[in-house]
Amino acid sequence: MNRTAKIALLVSGAVFACLIASCGVVLALRDWVPGLAGCEDVDKPTKTAVITQKIRIEQMWPQLAPIQDVHWQEHEARARSCPEIGPMDYTMDGFAVITAERAAALPATQPAAAPAVPEDLRPFAPAAPSWLRVEGTALLLDRATATVYFTRTTS
Repeated sequence: MNRTAKIALLVSGAVFACLIASCGVVLALRDWVPGLAGCEDVDKPTKTAVITQKIRIEQMWPQLAPIQDVHWQEHEARARSCPEIGPMDYTMDGFAVITAERAAALPATQPAAAPAVPEDLRPFAPAAPSWLRVEGTALLLDRATATVYFTRTTS
């Protein structure tokens, strides 16, 4: 083997060793990389606590007023990425208890599948509900308990 080939082999080995060392450093620091890049900590909660504010729900769905009791929560609609690829969408889910008269007046006749209720809201769900879709909306109604399940995604 001539001298040029030996030097090329030595340089190739050094480059390969540096590449392996760089990969090791990146793997060791991978948990710090989002923070170093200026991204938010992915371990932060992505949902609100359960909220009981009636006014906001009555403004969004006036056909439900007057609301007797309400429990709702907002959460991020998708997992965060780093860097962020666009504005975050938020989903609002909740239960509203309305008057029996208001429940009887809602145009709900089509049976609906049970919704995927977020874990924090499950204690406020009616026991053994029979959900009906309220026509022209994304609302679900359980007439027996006068409970409405609502969901809405916003940007």
